[in-house]
Amino acid sequence: LIVVAALAIIHAAIGRLQEPQPLEQVGIGLAISLLATALNGLVAWVLLKAARRFDSITLRADAHHLLTDVWTSTGVVVGIGLVKLTGLTIIDPLIAIAVAVNIVFTGWKLLHETASGLLDRSLPDQEQRQLENLLASYESDEIRFHALRSRVAGSRRFVSFHVLVPGHWSVKAGHDLCEELEHKVASTLTRTHVLTHLEPIEDSKAWDDQGFRWEQG
Repeated sequence: LIVVAALAIIHAAIGRLQEPQPLEQVGIGLAISLLATALNGLVAWVLLKAARRFDSITLRADAHHLLTDVWTSTGVVVGIGLVKLTGLTIIDPLIAIAVAVNIVFTGWKLLHETASGLLDRSLPDQEQRQLENLLASYESDEIRFHALRSRVAGSRRFVSFHVLVPGHWSVKAGHDLCEELEHKVASTLTRTHVLTHLEPIEDSKAWDDQGFRWEQG
């Protein structure tokens, strides 16, 4: 919708370029635009803050939608001010076109981000490195990891990996290690569901998984 609005602005601005018209009721237009800019800017800031907190694509899209209104209002204010100062009515449609192009760019960015959010994807590189470094800190001759997998679906993260320990370990010892690892990963990567699978390190079949293999050294 914001792209359609931007195209409508460009169409109207081109008409004003071809047939320049004087601005009417400049004072009222300026006051309304300033008020709209302030209100939309405040709401957009609150939504962006919430979007970052909850990693919500919907909130982020709503915030950027409002920001397009802010840019539009800012363009109106600047255009009205410059026309009033210079008397050049051509400035108003030129600024309108510039604002509309920015709105189109924002709309395309939102469309791409939303489409990406509908598809599962792996963890961002930085978070993937955090995860690998965390597991590496536990690795020893008796503890190994492999089959590390991760995916992001919306605002949720999912991580799974196999934990290989000596076969002589007790069930409780293996369970306690997995519990600690799951807690550490969930604490490091917020909103992450962690799944571990315990295996004996001596069993060659335990290494048959074709997922990510954790290589020591």
